[in-house]
Amino acid sequence: MKDKLLTDLLQLNTTPENRKFFTQKLLVSPQLIEVVPVFILDEHKDVSGKAARALELVCQKDAALIFQHKKKLFKIASIAKQDDVIRPLAKIFELWTLDHFSKNPTIQLQTKDQEKITTICFDWLISPQKVAPQAYSMQTLYLLGTKTAWIHPELKLILEQNYARGTSGYKARARKILTEIG
Repeated sequence: MKDKLLTDLLQLNTTPENRKFFTQKLLVSPQLIEVVPVFILDEHKDVSGKAARALELVCQKDAALIFQHKKKLFKIASIAKQDDVIRPLAKIFELWTLDHFSKNPTIQLQTKDQEKITTICFDWLISPQKVAPQAYSMQTLYLLGTKTAWIHPELKLILEQNYARGTSGYKARARKILTEIG
């Protein structure tokens, strides 16, 4: 099972058909999802990023299915260094947070979960990252800050400090978040 999953992961690419096929495979066989985090921790860059992306694709369809593996993902996120692993994890955290704050949530972020996500997202904002994980982190922290008072002032301070040297994508998302914070 693990070898077949590895082969399928290595064939995962950017074509919509390929992504849809692999996502569907995980959705109909959720027991395979337990194995995917093992591949994220793999030192081989060719599989770790694809494994993280696979979880993101599943999370877009069913956030609760991936949420069951939150402890593993929190651990991976706290030690991840590869851009192609961090970006999907940041998106997963954003999706979980959006779901949690939606009108009909399928997951409930406990206080401890929110604290872990907050810590990881702030780490991604203050460390050298590409714009996508930082943008996802900004949105996640904004939402979490609607219930935790200290987050918005800290987020605002970081965004203002980093604004001048940010990319155009960073600046666009930062402006949006700063406007929403007020």
